[in-house]
Amino acid sequence: MKKTTTAAIAATLGAALLLGGAGTLAYWTDTKDAQAQTINSGSLELGQIGSANWSVQHVVGNTKTQPTQVDPSSFRIVPGDVLTTTVNVPVTLTGNDIKASLKVDQLRWEASSLRDKLSVSVVSIKGQTPVDGAVTLTSTNGQSTVNVPVVIAVTYKWDGETPVAANRGEISNSATLQAKYTLTQVAAGQ
Repeated sequence: MKKTTTAAIAATLGAALLLGGAGTLAYWTDTKDAQAQTINSGSLELGQIGSANWSVQHVVGNTKTQPTQVDPSSFRIVPGDVLTTTVNVPVTLTGNDIKASLKVDQLRWEASSLRDKLSVSVVSIKGQTPVDGAVTLTSTNGQSTVNVPVVIAVTYKWDGETPVAANRGEISNSATLQAKYTLTQVAAGQ
């Protein structure tokens, strides 16, 4: 029995070594920290939008006068006049693949009886006809700051039918035009 007990103890000890031996194997490792990498964000920004110069052209049918510079605060618009201004909108695009849509919307008048006689439109943005009031701009060399010209026209249409007496009150009235400029990133592939 002594041999059987010794054999049983040896078998048990051998099994324990086999099962526990996997945790005692040695292997080599090495670690190092990589050099820190900085990733910088691009940006887009609208600068301060100032006042602009205005010109007037009298348009009746196919007849047009030459545009003349005017001061909108002292100028008195009459039927047939088309007032035009070019607003330079400062736009900064920073990023290698950045594109942005510049939109002019919410062209609106403060309350007045004159506003019902006037129509306003965005003629062009950066020399392009806007689609839904917007055009797409692209940065050059990763960053560009440019003044984007936006041409806006205010028209007091000549209808040739409204009696002069009905327009007398409009000449002394005023309307204040407001606009909102929005710069929004678009996908680089568009």
